[in-house]
Amino acid sequence: MREFFGLDDAYVRPIPPHPWRRDWLFALILCVVSMCSIMWIRDANPELRSSTPLVPSAIAIVCGGILISVRRRYPIAVLFLASGVHFILVGTTLPLVATVGGMQVLYFLGIYTAMAYARRRDTLMLVMLAVLVAMLAWLIIADSYGRAMMPDEFQPTFWYYAATAALNLAYFGMAIWLGRQAWEQAKATDELASSRHLINAQARQLADQAVIAERMRIARDLHDSVAHHISLIGVQTSAARRAMATRPELAATAMAEVEAMSREAVSELRSVLGSLRDVDEISGPQTIQALAALAEESSGHGIRVSYEVVGDTPSTHGLTPLQASNLLRVAQEALTNVRRHSTANEVRMVLRLSPDIQLEITDNGRPVPGTTGSGLGHVGIRERVAALGGTAEIGPRRSTTGYRVLVRVPARIGS
Repeated sequence: MREFFGLDDAYVRPIPPHPWRRDWLFALILCVVSMCSIMWIRDANPELRSSTPLVPSAIAIVCGGILISVRRRYPIAVLFLASGVHFILVGTTLPLVATVGGMQVLYFLGIYTAMAYARRRDTLMLVMLAVLVAMLAWLIIADSYGRAMMPDEFQPTFWYYAATAALNLAYFGMAIWLGRQAWEQAKATDELASSRHLINAQARQLADQAVIAERMRIARDLHDSVAHHISLIGVQTSAARRAMATRPELAATAMAEVEAMSREAVSELRSVLGSLRDVDEISGPQTIQALAALAEESSGHGIRVSYEVVGDTPSTHGLTPLQASNLLRVAQEALTNVRRHSTANEVRMVLRLSPDIQLEITDNGRPVPGTTGSGLGHVGIRERVAALGGTAEIGPRRSTTGYRVLVRVPARIGS
């Protein structure tokens, strides 16, 4: 019983906007049909005019129509007043009026609407049971009164009662069942709409997160590329300034390197910005070459950078473009930090390819006082590695002097 009436269900069916517009029209149609039926009964059998007085019948019909016109706004009240009180009072005082088709539809709608729109399901169950019991009691009393007034030869038989019971059970039972089905369908429709709204909201959130992640990736790429090349350009420019007066050929060589680095920086900037339109990145084998080139480029001017690959080099074919790109950017950031913030003269860069991919950059220097950076470089490294499902260890070396950057990312060996 609780499940049938939805007592344990928190769903509340919303009232459609402006329900009275259609309900008033429908109530008017019912009133017109009922009144026409009464007029036809009066004309067809003048003897029934005394049992269907015009004014009381019209009042009863109009009252029923008024109740039906607000059925969706006050479903339980209409159930009680229309299908309960109105049915019993009119059925007792004007039985022919209660039996016309329009009024029977009115009582049907009272039960149907309560099941379909009632917001307090516990009250609905109590009122529905009370109305059904009252209707049954009224039918029994009315039948007893009718049999007492009839001659013995006109007494109803068993089949009359069987047909009457089946008709009423089917008619009002159908009203209850259809109303419950309408409520269940509305509930399913609202849940589907809520699910669609949730899915759309999640899709928008994922899209926003993807945009933010892409912006952060581009920001990291710009930071790593610009910081690395500007750092080297600064070193070369300083060397050229010192050698300009005494060794102009050395200054010219340094300025040529500055020119090459500037062009490379511009090229990388174009590559980063072009990634907004082109998803092609460096591949696995190119990562080995790019790291080697980076080590060679970063060596000089008091720093020697060594590079070593441990493991099966062909396994780098399994590196995704994102893994390859991020490993290169991590190495660039680590070497830039060494040049800016350390007294190191030796840097060791090791790429291990088994079982997981590891990139380790260590140096032998000490922090240079007053050169603390913004911390964005370390944040960028951690974010890049986290995006690959890996971990990053950044900090001073424990066993000796120097600094250590170690990143681990899961290996994805392709076919």
